[in-house]
Amino acid sequence: MGKNTDNKRIAVKHVRDKAKSAYVKLDNCYICHTQVDLELHHTHSITLLLNAWADRKNYDITTDAGILAVRDEFIEEHRREIYDCVYTLCNRHHVQLHGIYGKAPPSHTASKQELWIAKQRQKFETGVEVSLPHASISPFAKFY
Repeated sequence: MGKNTDNKRIAVKHVRDKAKSAYVKLDNCYICHTQVDLELHHTHSITLLLNAWADRKNYDITTDAGILAVRDEFIEEHRREIYDCVYTLCNRHHVQLHGIYGKAPPSHTASKQELWIAKQRQKFETGVEVSLPHASISPFAKFY
């Protein structure tokens, strides 16, 4: 992708603007049920998905016109990642998650993020540290 000289906004913001009207944001954190400082967390980074998709399709999304011409197609092809693989989290849990998986977690960590979210929820609800089945976690998960 070339230098972003003709975009007034980064490409992913155009996608988010279009998609956000259909987001389902709950009125409490999925983990701790607080109703304060709520944010949406995508287990698949929309930025990484968009850039990989544009490269694969050889689409130029470095201009506003370029991204606007293809954003509906991107949203349609990634409906599951954009709308279904999303959690409402409070800022505290959202920051914790990104502290573990990084600012833009790679897509291959999506299932690990979901396990972390499930573990935190169970821990909150039971007050007990929960261990999840090791079969679903890569032996290298502790390094991510």
